Amino acid sequence: MTGKASMPLSLDPETITLLRETLDDAWSCLRPEQQATMQKTALAVRILKSAAQGERDRERLRDAALDLAA
Repeated sequence: MTGKASMPLSLDPETITLLRETLDDAWSCLRPEQQATMQKTALAVRILKSAAQGERDRERLRDAALDLAA
């Protein structure tokens, strides 16, 4: 924890759809043994952190999530 107060992240419906699809895509990129040892929420957190910094490119969002699994 950085000690900074978190600002609420407001996302439009299209962005929410993009993030949901990106999460599903990232999850499907994992091997079954990776899926068995990782929580999908960990990928979601990485995607949301990237989105909070303004990232909206599907591939970069997915790659940010998958960096956790590497």
